[in-house]
Amino acid sequence: MNADERLATIRAIHDSPLRIVLSVTGGGMLALSDLLTVPGGSRTILEAGVPYSVKSLYEVMGSELEPHVSDEAALAMADGCLTRAQYLVSTPKPGTEPWPLAGISCTAALVTDPPRRGEDRSHIAAVSDSGTRIARKITYETDDRIQQDRETSDAILSLIAEIAAS
Repeated sequence: MNADERLATIRAIHDSPLRIVLSVTGGGMLALSDLLTVPGGSRTILEAGVPYSVKSLYEVMGSELEPHVSDEAALAMADGCLTRAQYLVSTPKPGTEPWPLAGISCTAALVTDPPRRGEDRSHIAAVSDSGTRIARKITYETDDRIQQDRETSDAILSLIAEIAAS
């Protein structure tokens, strides 16, 4: 996704009624920055977090699910985020429609020091209050951590836009 496409995607997200809670385990951080540097982020994001420790991750997932970087873990995180969104959202004014809500997550194993023994990868997920459940795996052709994060973040933005349009 180039910069113009990214900006258009973020504007479409912010123009939608979707409200989200976003949780990323390090990889995907640029998505949060992107969403907050384009005006309208306060209309979209109810809360965002970075559960970097294992205990924090388990709290978001609601269990001690392993492996931590998998579709199952990403979906468990997204479920936890949706539950949090449902808790945080204000009651709509009488006569108005409730906002659609979603939990968005990313659990990632990006380039690290010392090098890991497995593949670099990310798993992103979205769970909406309308019943949509999506999980996607991302693998990389680069060993540049910044490029891996950019690719992951763009995939997160595309996933949020997909949920917002549905």
